[in-house]
Amino acid sequence: MEHQDAELSDVVVVIEEEPGMSFKDVVARLQSEGLSVSDTDEPNGVVEGTLESAKAKGLEKLPFVKYVRSVFNYTADFPPGDPRNMDPADDKWTDDDDGR
Repeated sequence: MEHQDAELSDVVVVIEEEPGMSFKDVVARLQSEGLSVSDTDEPNGVVEGTLESAKAKGLEKLPFVKYVRSVFNYTADFPPGDPRNMDPADDKWTDDDDGR
């Protein structure tokens, strides 16, 4: 059986200055949009992280985002017991190619 819990993208978000928003505010807003932040570079206005692939385009619409570059896209399969696992509870995860 094929397991596909989430389509994820590692992204680089380039920020432009937004009046009334600090860099810390920008990072918090990106996190509220679903970005799991892995690195920040405040002097260069760059935030790196991971989010659901479908949400990447939504980040581009934020007023303080100059652009979003998708670096790597992948399908995640989380193991049984992980709260992000979307497989049915009775579905047993295996390493076998044929799903047995």
